[in-house]
Amino acid sequence: MKNYCLFNLNRAILVMAILCIIMAGCKHDNGVHQQVVNYITQAEEMLDKEDLDSSIAILRQAYDFSSSNGYSWGMAEANLNLARSFNMIGHADSALTYLNKCINTFQEMPDSMLTQYYAELAATYGFLGEMIKAKDFSLKTIPFMLKYGSNEDKVTIYGNTGIYYRHLGMNDSAIYYYQQGLDIALKNDEYESQAFLDNNLAVLYVDMQRFKECYDYCQKAVDAARKAGNKEMEIRALMTRGAALVTELKYEDAADCLLDAYQQVKDGANPIIKLGILSPLIKAVYHSKRPELNSQYQQFMELGDQLYSQQAPSSINAANWLNSKMTLLVEQNRYQEALNTIVKIEEIQPQMQVVPIDKLYTNKARCLYRLGKHKEAYELQLEASLAADSLKNEEITNKLSQLTASYEMTQKELEVARLNQQHSRNQTRIAILAALLIAVLAALGALALWTRQRRQQAQMRETRRWVEGVEQERARFARELHDGACNDLLAIGLQLHSDKTDKAQVGQQISTLRATLRNLSHELMPPQFRDGVRLDQALGYYLSHIESPKVDLQTDGDGWDSIPADTAYQVYRITQEAIGNIITHQPDAQVEVNLSPTRLDIVSTGKVQQGDGTGIGLQSMKERAESIGATLSTLVKDDTFTVSLDFNE
Repeated sequence: MKNYCLFNLNRAILVMAILCIIMAGCKHDNGVHQQVVNYITQAEEMLDKEDLDSSIAILRQAYDFSSSNGYSWGMAEANLNLARSFNMIGHADSALTYLNKCINTFQEMPDSMLTQYYAELAATYGFLGEMIKAKDFSLKTIPFMLKYGSNEDKVTIYGNTGIYYRHLGMNDSAIYYYQQGLDIALKNDEYESQAFLDNNLAVLYVDMQRFKECYDYCQKAVDAARKAGNKEMEIRALMTRGAALVTELKYEDAADCLLDAYQQVKDGANPIIKLGILSPLIKAVYHSKRPELNSQYQQFMELGDQLYSQQAPSSINAANWLNSKMTLLVEQNRYQEALNTIVKIEEIQPQMQVVPIDKLYTNKARCLYRLGKHKEAYELQLEASLAADSLKNEEITNKLSQLTASYEMTQKELEVARLNQQHSRNQTRIAILAALLIAVLAALGALALWTRQRRQQAQMRETRRWVEGVEQERARFARELHDGACNDLLAIGLQLHSDKTDKAQVGQQISTLRATLRNLSHELMPPQFRDGVRLDQALGYYLSHIESPKVDLQTDGDGWDSIPADTAYQVYRITQEAIGNIITHQPDAQVEVNLSPTRLDIVSTGKVQQGDGTGIGLQSMKERAESIGATLSTLVKDDTFTVSLDFNE
């Protein structure tokens, strides 16, 4: 069972640890270390089956057995695994107890086991809300993990380090470590790790009030979690999205999202995720305009208090619950209860930033004022204002510090320059600098002239290609009129002068001629992709007026408005060219056009009457595709001809 809220070492490191136990066990009876290995293997199997109780019981047997035989390696490994198991069920205080038992064998631990020890210790302090200690041990773990850990382990330690920095209010450092982990996950297709980091980045963007990026990363986390088949990660992403919607005051959407997540975990045994969902959910149902949701508020509040009592008071989930509860109690004018909650928050605030200090002071001042303690409220509100100003001016202060340093450096440089002016060598240096400046200016002038010539040549080539294209278009239309319309008119004339005129046949010929001329007129009319006209609309209009062969147009996808006008124009002309070729060489074909904002597929199925697929029409389409950086490909199979165009990438 994997849980990224604590550090999960993969099987490779576990095998290394077991091998260390076996090697150290050479000094002991073979039966002792083999039995320890068996215990740990059985516990691991129970953990994979999510049978935590059995896993913990077996690990305790492993510890007792190792202790009775004086086997320190087995004792250390059993304690590490016990700590990991208790962290999984949210009992970080018990996990810390077992980790402290490892101190007796700390000096004897090989680096692989020391990596596990530091990582689990960092995760445990993170659960307990002691973010400074968690961050410090996590930073100790990184060098070991880069040497001994798998890609998944590296991603996890980077992600956890980012979490600790975020809870310390150091968002720049958090982003750095998230990005380090994400780079590894993306390069190695570690979808579960990607989901973990994407979700943490989404949480960070909620804190920074940048909701668009938050929702983007939530969706990335959901997609990656589904690829990895990790339902818990998917639920965590939903939880983050719901919290962001609450922050944006979109309570109805938030309630739907969070209730969906809660329904998926309410029958489970993980109290950490439940409490994480309930923290934003109580706000959503309280502010919802739907009575059926309002009625569930008290039920969720009581359940949240029950789950909170099972957590370490300073843990992340406990802190988030207190923050949500404080906000709602203040809104409900339950000031004494809110004040009691604020006291609990203040107890853990030095270890972890639960609420920005200015907001915490403001809420506390409001409660004191409503409880009649006006002087205390005034003084606290003054502190809140000063804290808010301090937070807002922090960036300005940094910039002023940089400006001061730059100014002092400039002064020193001027002083050096004044001293150098006393030496006679300055005249020579000035002359050299002048010569260099002239040379640089000459080089820049030559570069500018060369650049302008290149630009003019490119413009001339582009103009020549355009003129050639126009001439090719004119030649093609001339051929169409001469070989098609003119011959059809001649045939109709002969029919009319014949004594045995077949009116039905003449009518059919006139209809065919009218369709041909109508197609040519539509091809001659250039599309104007402006004033809201989109590529799918323009092609739909054009293809709907082609009577023979009938063309079936399928469009799908979003983002039509983002297609550049030049790209849309060339795609339109390529479609016209392809349809014209089909009318000429496959007049009885069945034609299907599939169009999306990034791809065009034209498939015609029918007997080919003439042509070899290498004519000027195909060359024209390829040149148009190259002009917009698109890729054109064709495929001929039996009587089916396919033209594919990838564009707008």
